[in-house]
Amino acid sequence: MQPLKGITVLDITTMLNGPFCSMLLGEMGANVIKIEPPDGDPWRVMGAGFAGVNRGKRSIIVDLKKEAGKQIVHEMVAKADILVENARWGVLHRLGMDYETVEKIKPDIIYLSILGYGPTGPLSSLPGYDPLLQSRSGQSVSQGGLGKPPVFHVVAINDMAGPMLGAYGIALALLAHKKTGKGQNIKTSLANAAAAMQAHQFMNYEGVEYQDKGGIDLLDHNATHRYYKTMDKKWLLILCPNAGHWQHLCGELGLDELITDPRFKTTEDRLKNDDALVEILAGAFATRNIAEWMAVLPQADVPAATGNLFPESQKDAHFQENKIFDEREHPEFGQVMQVGIMPRFSEITPVIQFHAPSFGEHTEEVLLEMGYPAVQISEWIESGVVRLQPKPID
Repeated sequence: MQPLKGITVLDITTMLNGPFCSMLLGEMGANVIKIEPPDGDPWRVMGAGFAGVNRGKRSIIVDLKKEAGKQIVHEMVAKADILVENARWGVLHRLGMDYETVEKIKPDIIYLSILGYGPTGPLSSLPGYDPLLQSRSGQSVSQGGLGKPPVFHVVAINDMAGPMLGAYGIALALLAHKKTGKGQNIKTSLANAAAAMQAHQFMNYEGVEYQDKGGIDLLDHNATHRYYKTMDKKWLLILCPNAGHWQHLCGELGLDELITDPRFKTTEDRLKNDDALVEILAGAFATRNIAEWMAVLPQADVPAATGNLFPESQKDAHFQENKIFDEREHPEFGQVMQVGIMPRFSEITPVIQFHAPSFGEHTEEVLLEMGYPAVQISEWIESGVVRLQPKPID
């Protein structure tokens, strides 16, 4: 069973956050049609980066600045269930694709806007990019720590969390539609996502204390929640959230005397003497290779993990057995490994329907499905209203 089979999604998104949202819908069976402008989604220049958030869709090129192009998309709206967009606030109003216009065509449409800063406020009309929200929301500066340089997150955390909130909103809107028959105008933003991911940090009340620990060289929260270098110069993360883990760690390191050492007897004691404990543990972890530690620590009930690069994570036996990654043939890149489909269900079978589409790969196919005669499509191609997939240059 694919819960969104029979649901048509118009994807008028570009870059990272919008396409990731519609991709999630496609994996649940939705028919996702990616509507691209004549110059295409600018994220296409990223190659594999584009493919990673656009699989399961079909691509059609339509020029919304031409009246005939706008009419084509309006007719697509009339037959669609969901529209996803992530344009800067106001852009789609000028193109006649804003919610108020679309709702008149399809009153029960579910319309999702993934914005940068949101639809109101002094920043609403500005482009919102993940690094800007990392900075404005406090993510980068707090990770760097007070008085230290900010830390830039390589993973686009808000660009990925924002579309997850969007897909969640669409699922709820579909449930409401089933009960009421009414559509929905959903707005989320990178600003929303940045705040949601820091819900515990944003708790504020009289007497609350803020942590300022951070920095480009930050390896820990404390000595028992920290990265250490092993004898073969690999990184090992250990995490001991309770007394049992701490005691098991001491036993495995052959340092049982630390359990009764008054400097480290309680959590409070260990925090007070953190630097001294780091020095002791660093010396102990440097006595064995990473493989040796990973062979014994988990079995001793000490939470631990190797510090992996992306290629190493792809080869991780546990990730492979749980099918975290998917491997298949791609027409442009050959055999590719990519993130698989999450979450997993007992009665739902998600599917990667297609590879990420080439630019305009399905223009003619989609227009024919809509019932347009071939001669009309040819006229539109001739006038630049729609375009086909560009032919490769020999």
